[in-house]
Amino acid sequence: MTNKIIPALLLCTSVLAPVSFAAAQSPTFALTLLDSKASPASGPNGHNVNELSGLAWDADDKLLYAVSDDGVLHHFRVEIKDNKIASMEPVFSVQLVTGTTPALVNAEGLAVVNGDNGVPSDGELLVAFEDGPAIHRFKPDGTPIEAVALPGTLSDVAQYNEPNSRLEAVAATSDRGIVTAPEEAMQGQPGDTHTIYGLDGGRWTFPTFQPKRSNLKAIETMPGGQLLVLERTRETKGGPSIGRLRVVDPQACAAETCTATELDAGASRLLNDNFEGMARLTDELYLAVTDKTKKETPSTEFVLFSVSKPD
Repeated sequence: MTNKIIPALLLCTSVLAPVSFAAAQSPTFALTLLDSKASPASGPNGHNVNELSGLAWDADDKLLYAVSDDGVLHHFRVEIKDNKIASMEPVFSVQLVTGTTPALVNAEGLAVVNGDNGVPSDGELLVAFEDGPAIHRFKPDGTPIEAVALPGTLSDVAQYNEPNSRLEAVAATSDRGIVTAPEEAMQGQPGDTHTIYGLDGGRWTFPTFQPKRSNLKAIETMPGGQLLVLERTRETKGGPSIGRLRVVDPQACAAETCTATELDAGASRLLNDNFEGMARLTDELYLAVTDKTKKETPSTEFVLFSVSKPD
């Protein structure tokens, strides 16, 4: 994918007993942090471009979508050249409306269905709302379609430890359908584990990056069927954030127990911030985005990175 220009529109449980896991360093994938670029502070219609929490890529329409904590869908035009973010221009924003009572606002996770089936203009967006918990389907222009039925455990607010640790991420896989995950372990689960849930009843549990202050923020599919997981860690409560990238392979799990493989960022500090959204652009190229309020500095930042198999 090197030296190729990519034009894009960035629109913008059952109770588990404690188990022992081994978190492995990756011998099969190499992480390379390539570039970063700040987002403009506002779009052409005056919407603030901040608190971005979900990204998704439509390969058929060359569109990248982004949602924010206040339920706004943003569109940007992005050009990637020679593994650099050459340009980024906000072109459109729209407030998402679910039609529910109470209204759902806190959009956290984002995915595309039919985004790589070779048929342009047939994609749909899946948006995970933390204040539901809920997942809703939308057309790419923000038109609501319907709510997605959740398994009983995920739809029951009493199963979550706190309101801001509900559904945080969603992905559309080719072999397991829609998968989603809360930010933290649910009631009755070990606090040092994360679980990804399939809406068909599947589940995959793996250790958090560190015992405390290790929050799951995004899930993205990988070409080989693995899941790339973004976690945000802090050494101390309220301290600086670091984005951690890890690979979970559902095919290699022992029943529901999985190993998370760490991707080493090396000396790069590009992921040292509050990253919450992530999208795969090609087989190897990904974008991650920070969740920043309009008062925070530095402002919203996009980071381009690759995950590849070493020769």
